[in-house]
Amino acid sequence: MKKLIVIGISACAIAVMLSQLGGKERQPINAAIPDSPSFAVSDTFDGQWEGERFDTSGDKVCSPTRVVGSIENGEVTIRLVYNNTLLRGWISAEGELELYTDSPRWGYRFTGLANNDRIGGGWKVTNAPCNGEWYIEKKV
Repeated sequence: MKKLIVIGISACAIAVMLSQLGGKERQPINAAIPDSPSFAVSDTFDGQWEGERFDTSGDKVCSPTRVVGSIENGEVTIRLVYNNTLLRGWISAEGELELYTDSPRWGYRFTGLANNDRIGGGWKVTNAPCNGEWYIEKKV
């Protein structure tokens, strides 16, 4: 009899938790990369790139890191070296940049603009206090 009461109470507790969650699936922290960019892609900035990402929040979880990657036919692939996170997207002839990541842990948001042999901008993480600046320069 005591076992039935404990099982009944446990089942009720689980039912309450599920109803509070509303049966909703956990939403991804990053938007999926679209099939195409919102602008015309350009090969103007094609090449190998390398630089750094800096944190200005002061939080110890936000490590500075090297940033390496390439642009081929206007398709951008760069990697944050310290945790191997990939950022992918496109670049226009005007240097407009669209970047996306599939990181399951961090909600990265990178913005940037290219000017000659340098691309730079801001970054933040939606689920941590991390934010700052980043840049990459074209390798010769």
